[in-house]
Amino acid sequence: MSYSTLSLPLISRRHGSRGNAPAAFRRVPRRVLVRSQGRTRACTGALPRWLAGASALLAACGVSAANWEVEPRAELGYRYDDNYRLDLPGEEVDVSGAEANVLAQFRTIDPRTNFQITPQIRSTYFPDERQEDSTDYFLSALLSDETPRRRMGIGADFSRQDVVRTETPGIDLGGPAGAPADGLGGELGNPTTVDGGRTFQRNRRDLIRIAPYWSHDLSQRHRLELDAYYLQADFDDQFAGAQQDFKDFGAAAGLGFLLSERTSLTVRARASQYQTSFDTDAYGGEIEWGRAVSENSRMYVRVGAQQTKPERGESDTNVVAGLGGRWVGQRNTMFLDLTRTVGPISAGTIVERYQLRLRIDHDISQRVSLLLGARVSRDEGIEGVASYPRREYATADLGLQWRVLRSVALTARYNYRWQEYADEPSDASANGFLIGVIYEPKRRD
Repeated sequence: MSYSTLSLPLISRRHGSRGNAPAAFRRVPRRVLVRSQGRTRACTGALPRWLAGASALLAACGVSAANWEVEPRAELGYRYDDNYRLDLPGEEVDVSGAEANVLAQFRTIDPRTNFQITPQIRSTYFPDERQEDSTDYFLSALLSDETPRRRMGIGADFSRQDVVRTETPGIDLGGPAGAPADGLGGELGNPTTVDGGRTFQRNRRDLIRIAPYWSHDLSQRHRLELDAYYLQADFDDQFAGAQQDFKDFGAAAGLGFLLSERTSLTVRARASQYQTSFDTDAYGGEIEWGRAVSENSRMYVRVGAQQTKPERGESDTNVVAGLGGRWVGQRNTMFLDLTRTVGPISAGTIVERYQLRLRIDHDISQRVSLLLGARVSRDEGIEGVASYPRREYATADLGLQWRVLRSVALTARYNYRWQEYADEPSDASANGFLIGVIYEPKRRD
């Protein structure tokens, strides 16, 4: 979770629009690791039952109340990966087998107050590598209320996943394929992934995120923004320098100025604290220029500074910055974001991260669409915090989807991953693909 670039709510803009706000203010939508004293938390059997019960209850509401609508989605496919855990050469584990991903989005239809909740289950079955099988659970919710001058709401997410997915993230900007968001993809300017890259030991992570937000138009040209977040991650087992329980919480206050009908300038102050084997406080400020290119397209430039103070050691001051945009056309959607942030990762420390995120969705025709995406990052430890080896990570996706019927589509997707640590003798790479069918019975377009 970035201390410096988090601009909440961390919920995809398709979860809610900005209503009657001025256009320029609208947001677009390893081997032997040192193992510390740990504990094993088995996923209680109540969780799947609870998700199923919540889905059934909301489905019943959808039938009896006209202001509810439901959008289910199911994907079933075949996955192959020649280095599933992204291990060093000679120690690769290849997997192949079935993967299922099922979710249902329930939401109210109301001009002012909206609520939506999305339970999701993703499961794999690898006949030759059963120890790599995993069933992951997700629950995402958002409650929002808007008036012509005031917008407020709270987003919440829960996920329980295998660390292969959490520590080597893909190019999806929200959650897993087909999910609205799990709080870790991040919006434009907010790369909120906290991956550390270590996946050699089998482990699972529970993550909870809560993010309230509030904004008020003081006048036609001025806006006040208040945001906060709380993030907690718990691993079944603790591995020092790789996967450690942590908490991250903070708040931000900003004042926005409308320079023209489409252009704004926002000044923000931030404060946060990261808690793991040690506590770290962070304070900073930034100034951001934004421009609404159209109703659904925008671009931004951000620059600021952050002081990071661990409880043991000297404080360190770093520049934080961001540059990017999201452009939506009739046949193309492009997302480009380049950021320099300072924040925590799941290895239990603070790093300086340079990151580039790119995604292009192109409709070749009414039935065929193309996906191209990439994520490239470089992590380095900062002064005054426990040493962390430089890490470089990259992933890229190429996908094709053919919509056979309005509700049925065939999909094929290739993925490449690469990673290198400064303290390891070699880099690691992996190739994988997923071929499947997607069923969306309530799809409209």
